[in-house]
Amino acid sequence: GIVAEMAVRDDSNADLVVRPMGHLFGQNIARVAFKRSAYLRNFVFKFAELLSDRLDRNLIAKALAGHANDYDL
Repeated sequence: GIVAEMAVRDDSNADLVVRPMGHLFGQNIARVAFKRSAYLRNFVFKFAELLSDRLDRNLIAKALAGHANDYDL
């Protein structure tokens, strides 16, 4: 079958063959947004951390505190 690359971990599926097929199907992009003035509860930060290894509480807080044109994240 075909599944998204993010749904497969190479180390947990030793009996499966994983091959990148982005050149055939294109790459998917998911976006998440947080309202600057909203209070973010702990589960929101945890959800963001699960979405990307790059996201953490400090990076999200920096983004929310910064200016709209601050692309240095």
